[in-house]
Amino acid sequence: MTVLLSLLALLSIVRDRTLGLAGKLAWAFVVVILPIVGPILWFTVGKRYPYGPSGGNR
Repeated sequence: MTVLLSLLALLSIVRDRTLGLAGKLAWAFVVVILPIVGPILWFTVGKRYPYGPSGGNR
Protein backbone atom coordinates (compact mmCIF):
# COMPACT_ATOMS: atom_id res chain seq x y z
CA MET A 1 0.00 0.00 0.00
CA THR A 2 2.80 2.41 0.87
CA VAL A 3 4.64 1.62 -2.35
CA LEU A 4 1.50 2.20 -4.41
CA LEU A 5 0.79 5.51 -2.69
CA SER A 6 4.38 6.64 -3.23
CA LEU A 7 4.31 5.64 -6.91
CA LEU A 8 1.04 7.49 -7.46
CA ALA A 9 2.46 10.58 -5.78
CA LEU A 10 5.65 10.43 -7.86
CA LEU A 11 3.63 10.05 -11.05
CA SER A 12 1.47 13.00 -10.05
CA ILE A 13 4.55 15.10 -9.29
CA VAL A 14 6.15 14.31 -12.65
CA ARG A 15 2.94 15.15 -14.53
CA ASP A 16 2.26 18.40 -12.64
CA ARG A 17 2.62 21.33 -15.05
CA THR A 18 2.63 24.04 -12.39
CA LEU A 19 5.92 22.94 -10.79
CA GLY A 20 9.38 23.66 -12.09
CA LEU A 21 12.23 21.18 -12.05
CA ALA A 22 13.46 22.22 -8.60
CA GLY A 23 9.97 21.87 -7.13
CA LYS A 24 9.50 18.45 -8.68
CA LEU A 25 12.86 17.27 -7.35
CA ALA A 26 12.11 18.62 -3.88
CA TRP A 27 8.70 16.93 -3.71
CA ALA A 28 10.11 13.67 -5.10
CA PHE A 29 12.78 13.78 -2.40
CA VAL A 30 10.12 14.28 0.29
CA VAL A 31 8.03 11.36 -1.07
CA VAL A 32 11.04 9.02 -1.21
CA ILE A 33 12.46 9.98 2.20
CA LEU A 34 9.07 9.97 3.97
CA PRO A 35 7.19 7.13 2.24
CA ILE A 36 3.98 7.43 4.26
CA VAL A 37 3.85 11.11 5.18
CA GLY A 38 5.38 12.43 1.93
CA PRO A 39 2.59 11.33 -0.45
CA ILE A 40 -0.05 12.51 2.01
CA LEU A 41 1.64 15.91 2.17
CA TRP A 42 1.84 16.07 -1.62
CA PHE A 43 -1.85 15.33 -2.16
CA THR A 44 -3.03 17.66 0.62
CA VAL A 45 -0.56 20.57 0.51
CA GLY A 46 1.59 20.40 -2.61
CA LYS A 47 -0.73 19.45 -5.45
CA ARG A 48 -2.71 22.28 -7.01
CA TYR A 49 -6.12 21.16 -8.15
CA PRO A 50 -7.77 22.87 -11.16
CA TYR A 51 -11.01 23.50 -9.31
CA GLY A 52 -12.01 25.66 -6.38
CA PRO A 53 -13.37 24.86 -2.95
CA SER A 54 -16.83 24.17 -4.39
CA GLY A 55 -15.48 20.95 -5.91
CA GLY A 56 -15.91 21.70 -9.57
CA ASN A 57 -15.46 24.15 -12.40
CA ARG A 58 -18.22 26.66 -12.93
